[in-house]
Amino acid sequence: MNIKIATFEEIPQIEILYEELFLEMSKLQPKYIAPARQDVEFLQNIISEEKSDIFVAEIDNSFAGFLLIQELATPPYSCIVQHNYAYIMDVIVGGQYQSKGIGSLLLREAKKWAEERKLDYLELSVLAENIGAINLYDKHGFNETSRTMRLEF
Repeated sequence: MNIKIATFEEIPQIEILYEELFLEMSKLQPKYIAPARQDVEFLQNIISEEKSDIFVAEIDNSFAGFLLIQELATPPYSCIVQHNYAYIMDVIVGGQYQSKGIGSLLLREAKKWAEERKLDYLELSVLAENIGAINLYDKHGFNETSRTMRLEF
């Protein structure tokens, strides 16, 4: 297996994994998330920007998963301590490749990426129903720091 930073040529393979990600998310929260395709221009911008990357896990010339990461800064509110941090926007390991340590390898690459940039921490969001992902993040030392709550009508 090989972990590398994605290039424009690999966008079609990333799109396939995004469709799987959005489908799985729609199963977890069908009232709020629908199966969809990722916007190609969005992916091109992430790849070309200096403050973001997509790590892809490749096995035998096939993409097993990816992790999209961005460098961000906390909002400039007087009550918030200012930090520069890495935000993991999306992570997916294809169904046939799950439970093989690929998610862990991608998270380790994200940690190295953030440390090399001297960022303060890694942050991500996860659907409350995504128990497998939550367990993975717990295993890697992530802690819950906020909670989104919704009152449905």
